[in-house]
Amino acid sequence: MISCVVPIYNMEKYLKRCMSTLLSQQGDFEIILVNDGSSDSSAELCDEYAAQYSEIVRVIHKSNNGLSSARNAGIDAANGDYIVFVDPDDWLEPNYISRLCQLQNQYKPDLLCVGYFVDCDDGCRKAGEGQCFSNMNSLTAQRMLLTSAMGGFAWNKLYHVDIIRKNNLYFKDDAGTTEDLDFAFSYLKYCDSAVFSPEDRLYHYYQRSGAATHSRFSLKQLDSIHTYERIIDASSDGSIIVAAKEEICNTAVNLMWNYKISNAKDTAAYKSIKSNIRKYIAVYCKSSRYGAGRKIQAILACFIPWLYVLLKKLVSKDR
Repeated sequence: MISCVVPIYNMEKYLKRCMSTLLSQQGDFEIILVNDGSSDSSAELCDEYAAQYSEIVRVIHKSNNGLSSARNAGIDAANGDYIVFVDPDDWLEPNYISRLCQLQNQYKPDLLCVGYFVDCDDGCRKAGEGQCFSNMNSLTAQRMLLTSAMGGFAWNKLYHVDIIRKNNLYFKDDAGTTEDLDFAFSYLKYCDSAVFSPEDRLYHYYQRSGAATHSRFSLKQLDSIHTYERIIDASSDGSIIVAAKEEICNTAVNLMWNYKISNAKDTAAYKSIKSNIRKYIAVYCKSSRYGAGRKIQAILACFIPWLYVLLKKLVSKDR
């Protein structure tokens, strides 16, 4: 059985769309709705689903403590052999559960990762086009978390509940917006095998305006760098370490933009952002994963931040 954990905070606008695609799945599964102290009508919607679909839907009501806490509550409540994490503003292909089961039964990996669509209000695109099916060991999977469309996302992966519980794995509160990557990387330490099937696009990732990963500057975003620092400390693989350093620099460049356009006034945060760019700018400029334009942005963000912001504003205006 697959436990589908849905962490919910003020999602009344989107929950019905998500649930309609979850409830129409075929296979052996349960749905655990974790209401993380919503102040809108999400709690009532959750209770309605639990009452109408009592055989497969359960609700956990808790005080607001963030996404990681909500997912962790779902882990503790799961009755399934496997677990997936579905965000309530996203939705699923009709064969999401059945295809996950087919792939898991066929290859029997410790971690199964599938492809996805990126949906915006003005359209939909396929993620990871051109990437190939991979049946790999744990180390290769760790590399791919950082360098491919496999990504560190929680929502495109099928996890084994027994591996999670045996090793006391939970989502961390100090991982900023990269708590998914932190969890997946930690999980893979206890795995022997992983499968990535990018052409099995079963998940629709909705990039809504104002979502946590696209909002303006906050200290939580700065915490995201901790995940990459932990990866560097925990890994002895050179390619993983280099990729993590590149991601620290890339994250810090994005944060420089967010910091400036938000008119933030946190001197310590600004120094930390600039320090992280400067620390890894040389590694970043040698990267084969980023183009010349992006590297120029990073250099400007490092040495002439005001010019970086000005040029980026001009480019955005032209578009």
